[in-house]
Amino acid sequence: SKSKMKKKTTKTQEAKKILKKKFKVNTKIVFTEDGELVQQWPPVQKSSLAKADEEDDANGIDLDKAKEILREEDKFDKEEYRKKIKEKHR
Repeated sequence: SKSKMKKKTTKTQEAKKILKKKFKVNTKIVFTEDGELVQQWPPVQKSSLAKADEEDDANGIDLDKAKEILREEDKFDKEEYRKKIKEKHR
């Protein structure tokens, strides 16, 4: 009877399986009919520092560099927010 019974997989076991297969989860990409990118979640980092940081193969996390990247990304986010508010008021 033990061979017939299957163990129920837990959420953590399922998550580990997904991580092993290296799927990209929690992402959403929306295209127009022409095939142009409209929206992507999570947003791609636009700063030049972030792109340079991806190319570096340094061990560990450099907090100063991470703060600089976030400050630069904030500039892009604020600009997007301003555009969104202007469109809303029109």
